Amino acid sequence: MSLTVQPIRFTDNVEEMSRLLVALGLSVSITGDKGGWVVLAGRTGTVALHSAADSAGGAREGQTSLSFETDTLDQLAQQLTASGFGNADHPDESIVYDEAYGRAITITSGEDELIINGRSDDLYGYSATGVAPGPDAGDLRVTPIRFVDDQTADRRLLEALGFSVVGEASPDFTQMALPDPGGAVGLHHIYTDELPVVPGPFAIQLTFETATPLPEIVQRAQSAGAAATLNESEFGDFITITDADGQQLQVHAASV
Repeated sequence: MSLTVQPIRFTDNVEEMSRLLVALGLSVSITGDKGGWVVLAGRTGTVALHSAADSAGGAREGQTSLSFETDTLDQLAQQLTASGFGNADHPDESIVYDEAYGRAITITSGEDELIINGRSDDLYGYSATGVAPGPDAGDLRVTPIRFVDDQTADRRLLEALGFSVVGEASPDFTQMALPDPGGAVGLHHIYTDELPVVPGPFAIQLTFETATPLPEIVQRAQSAGAAATLNESEFGDFITITDADGQQLQVHAASV
C-alpha cells in the first residue's frame, strides 16, 4: 500500500507559492489546466496548492491542512476499520465517498476532519510531469507540523495509517514517518496562543527537512524573492521563510 503525506495550502497566490517551493527544492508533479491546483513532490511527501477562492469548504487564504493521498483507497479503508476506525463506535470515520475530482476517505477525529484522497489515473483537466516523490524530485522532505497538547488521538490515527515513531517520542515533540518516500508528520506541543498557522481542520505549519546546508536554502528562498532567516536552536538549526501568503514556513536541518 502506498500512502503519501500531502499538506494542502489554500492560497490565492498559487504561482508565487509554486515558484518559491520549486526554488527551495520541490518539483512540480501535477498542475490544473485551468490553474488553481498544483502538486509538488519532494524527496519524501508532496505539497498541494489549492486556490482559496475556489475552496468548496470555505478554507481561508494561507490555511494549510493535513491530508494524504493513496493509490489503494479501499484497502486503506479496510485497514482503518481493522484498527478501530469506521466501526460502530466511530460511525463517522473511514468512509469512502465520491467527489467530483475523485474518491476519498473522511476521518473524523474530535472536531477535525481529515481527508485521504485516492490517486487517480484519470488526468482529465490536469497535466502531469511524471515526477513522483523520491531522490529525483529534489532534496526537501515534507514534514508538516501539527500543534496538539495531547498526542493520543493523533498518534492512534497516524499509527493506523502506517506511521512509525522516529527517534524518541516526547510530550513536547514526536515525529512520525511513513516508509520512504511517503513523508512524515510532527506533533508539537502548543507553546503559545498565537501559533504560526491559520486555524482550520487539521491545521498545520508547512515544514520541511533537508540535508542541504541551510545557508544554501536561504539563498534559494531569497532568489525567489522571499525573506528568510537562519535560526540556531538547541533542538537543531532551521530557517524561517515568509511566503507569498504572509505565512511562516520552516526548513530544518535533517537530524540524520
